[in-house]
Amino acid sequence: MPTITHENVDELNAIVTIELSQDDYLPKVNTKLKEYRQKAQIKGFRPGKVPMGMIKRRYGNSLIVEEVNQAIGENLNQYFKENDIRVLGQPLAIADESLKLNINKPADYTFKFELGLAPNFEIKGLSAETQLPFYDLSVSDSDVAAEIEAVRKKHSKGFLEGINEVQDEDMLAISLHELDEKGEVKEGGAVKEETFLALRDVANKELKENLLSATLGDFFDFDIYTIEDKDETYIRKHVLGLEEDQEVHNMFRLTIKEIKRVDKAELNEEFFKQLFPNDEITTEEAFKEKVKAEIYKGYKQSALGHFSNLVFDFLLEENQLDLPVEFLKKWLKQTNEDITDEFFEGKEFDAFIKNTNWSLLRDKLAETYKVEVNYQDVEDSTRGEILKYFNYQIPPYGEMMDNMLEKILSDKKEVNRRFEALMDEKILEKTAEDMGKDMKDVSKEEFEQILKDYQESKNPKEVEEAVEA
Repeated sequence: MPTITHENVDELNAIVTIELSQDDYLPKVNTKLKEYRQKAQIKGFRPGKVPMGMIKRRYGNSLIVEEVNQAIGENLNQYFKENDIRVLGQPLAIADESLKLNINKPADYTFKFELGLAPNFEIKGLSAETQLPFYDLSVSDSDVAAEIEAVRKKHSKGFLEGINEVQDEDMLAISLHELDEKGEVKEGGAVKEETFLALRDVANKELKENLLSATLGDFFDFDIYTIEDKDETYIRKHVLGLEEDQEVHNMFRLTIKEIKRVDKAELNEEFFKQLFPNDEITTEEAFKEKVKAEIYKGYKQSALGHFSNLVFDFLLEENQLDLPVEFLKKWLKQTNEDITDEFFEGKEFDAFIKNTNWSLLRDKLAETYKVEVNYQDVEDSTRGEILKYFNYQIPPYGEMMDNMLEKILSDKKEVNRRFEALMDEKILEKTAEDMGKDMKDVSKEEFEQILKDYQESKNPKEVEEAVEA
């Protein structure tokens, strides 16, 4: 067994020494050399008959480096675990030019490494005496009405027939014809015989007003690039379907070919049962109260999410830990060849330090609250996200879901990201329970403005994790 010792330089830095004897690595090297000899295919020799000296010359030094590094890594990790040493980054080898790994001259070796140590700390500010704003949202009648309209459309059985007059929620099937300089349909000009336009997406105010008073077959001339709040490239490609080099005049004629209006679900007991199968709802009034309660539940979840963000910010501010910054800079430069000194003066390094700080806090909080996340948790959470994305219109289990899950979770980095996000979510839920709440009643609009202001106070380009460890 290797001999390992360590000496603290200060509270955040240490030197670890590992002494390897030949017995710690050479038997594995010799075993692999024999395996290589059996498999080697070298011209002039039968399989398994290549001279061992030739195998050593070809593969010996690389194998000895591989086995020595593996022995160092495995034994240091075990030593850190047994001695409760929390290392940041990775150990950095201290250069020793006298060390020569040679398959023909195996020896006992001594290696020294610099360590950056995680600080010992207790979490500050985690108390009910700490008061952070918690926003309690009220649900207005207009919120309830809008939600009911949305679910009636969602559960519609199609479109109404024979609609002749346009209303603001309609979808229009239209044709578009390019006009010439005289305002007439251009012969041989660009034509889109049928495309669909939602009234809510129309950016041209005059056109929208005209459409809202229009009937089937009416037409209007307008600047095509004002039809939606999109750039010219988008309009050319997605609205007109033009070739990249195709030149067109900006004026087009829009003709209403069909008015499509959703046949919204009726407000009756069958519909109430479809939405809330576990409740006995027989009247519109009871249905509205149930919808209001569900909206409030969603609002409360959003409020909890924002409160968790405030808890996160507060804990980071109160617990700015001492870190071995110079060691971390050295480690980053040695393990990332693209990093220059300018990196350490910018926001990316600040974000890296912040992320490291939170990682230590998260581990301490996870230990305090006994929070754990496993692969099944990640899979279940991802399944829920997929269902929500498709508006719960796909089966939660089955081949389609399995294929999407497999595609997402086959990426190791994505799995790690989701694991950490889920861990953060669970930890912040627990910490939020112990923090004091300064209750504030607000409307939906006021809360949306609060969220907007909060997001704008953050750097939108802040790097969550500046460097992949």
